[in-house]
Amino acid sequence: MSRFYKASLLATVACVLGATSAFANPAEVCKDVTLNMLLETVPDTVALQKVAPEFEALSGAKVNIEAVNYSLMHEKLVPSLTASSGAYDVLVVDSYWVGEFVTAKWIQPLDERIAKDGVDTSVYFPALMDINGKIKGTTYMLPFWQYAMGLLYRKDIVEAPEFQAAYKTEFGRDWRLPETLEEYAELAKWAGKFTGKAGAAMSGQRADPVVMEATNYVFSLGADFYNREDWVPTLNSPEGIKAVTVYADLINNAAQPGALGANFDDVANALKQDKAVFAITYLFLMPTLQDPKESLVVDKIGFARMPGEDSLLGAWGWAVPSNASNPDCSWEFIKWVESKDIALKRGIAGGQPTQTWIYENADFIKAWPAMTAVGDALAHAKGLPVMSRATQLVEVFAEVMGDVLANGTDPATAITNAEDKLAALTRGDPLLK
Repeated sequence: MSRFYKASLLATVACVLGATSAFANPAEVCKDVTLNMLLETVPDTVALQKVAPEFEALSGAKVNIEAVNYSLMHEKLVPSLTASSGAYDVLVVDSYWVGEFVTAKWIQPLDERIAKDGVDTSVYFPALMDINGKIKGTTYMLPFWQYAMGLLYRKDIVEAPEFQAAYKTEFGRDWRLPETLEEYAELAKWAGKFTGKAGAAMSGQRADPVVMEATNYVFSLGADFYNREDWVPTLNSPEGIKAVTVYADLINNAAQPGALGANFDDVANALKQDKAVFAITYLFLMPTLQDPKESLVVDKIGFARMPGEDSLLGAWGWAVPSNASNPDCSWEFIKWVESKDIALKRGIAGGQPTQTWIYENADFIKAWPAMTAVGDALAHAKGLPVMSRATQLVEVFAEVMGDVLANGTDPATAITNAEDKLAALTRGDPLLK
């Protein structure tokens, strides 16, 4: 993982030195201001809530965090962003909302502020800046937290001698984590039968849960929704069809009961309740899996990158809304929350850092040993296309998956039926080459 960090130490020092003067007196612009923000109910929000009082003490501002289920966020944000004066002063932007928000000019460019205050954006993983940072040469966001996806697995089960002996008998090789999607599919089905648990906890609920999970299968096989040079739809390739076929096979033959309507909370619950061996899902679930008050699998879960070529990478970015009532205070908060000490505190509290150096910090790794695999995961990951209609892309792929999973339609047919919709989404998009 060290190759990700060769240039990070000097960048981190520069960032910290810049931050010293930038945060000298935020009370000049923030005293008696209320900063309203809308966040998802995930561990990163809990981590932010723990440190927010420090900004209030420093600045004299009030930080008001509204935490809701993800499915409600977009519909709550859009009316605020289209109003002359918005309800939210600081935005967190999901990676596949980025194209929509930039095209609609709902978020402010940050380059002048970054240059003025000496904020060094090179501390962030480049892959995260590509999807939640700089768009077509202009910086609109600082990455807040990443939702790297990969393989969660029961270490205690797969490392048991009896499991490994049975695995060798079944597959004719010594135990290893799966290296391809095909290996994973066969392993998950077999492991379910061997253990009596679900071989794979899965999230088949439309639209976001199934799309986020199934996209890993698409990327794992080297497929994609488009050729990202000419933006011709490519999901109807042998690899794309196979990805959907494998997903459908697993949800029918390896998943937990009710997987077709499950979201990522349900995946976490299946793991926490000792009812599943594997899951292709989010690393950010680790804090809840490590909570002894609600988990039966504390210290029993490992994380590895997605088998195959690539996984889906998503992230959230901090942004200043164009209709912010006090954009200077909004920016002061963003600088503060991404400063060295606060970013590290959020990470240790269970957040998913976006700054490279944190993944080499001894205190962070001691708190979250599984995070040592994040560098490898990010090296083999990519986001959905940054396009104006990315939310519609999710909806179209959800229709494909629903047609296959709920209606039993052949994957090739379901994908062919969606090709015109996929082509229409990129036509005339100003963000695409």
